Amino acid sequence: MPIRQRSTRPGGRRLIVVEPFLEWHEQAACCDEPSELFYGPEGESQHERLAREARALAVCNQCPVRTPCQKHALKRPESYGVWGGTTESSRSAARRSGTEAPRRKQVVAVE
Repeated sequence: MPIRQRSTRPGGRRLIVVEPFLEWHEQAACCDEPSELFYGPEGESQHERLAREARALAVCNQCPVRTPCQKHALKRPESYGVWGGTTESSRSAARRSGTEAPRRKQVVAVE
């Protein structure tokens, strides 16, 4: 795989990184979503976080590249945000327990 500079865009995040190009980024359901959906603001309450994560996870559930995104988040590791249908806490728990794919109970979005 060639090395190429690209902009990562989960949820619209625009950070320049240099790593092997990952084609799945271009196909991700979150590309055109606002980054605030996937990354919580400072001081976010637990209720607000759970509601935001539920909305973000709903996007992930419809994503055609959820599996490679999740593998990327666990391998890199991505410490912040919702990636591949996983949350910060579920990835952290998976790393601590040594499991490959974090499991998260289904959360319903509250408007």
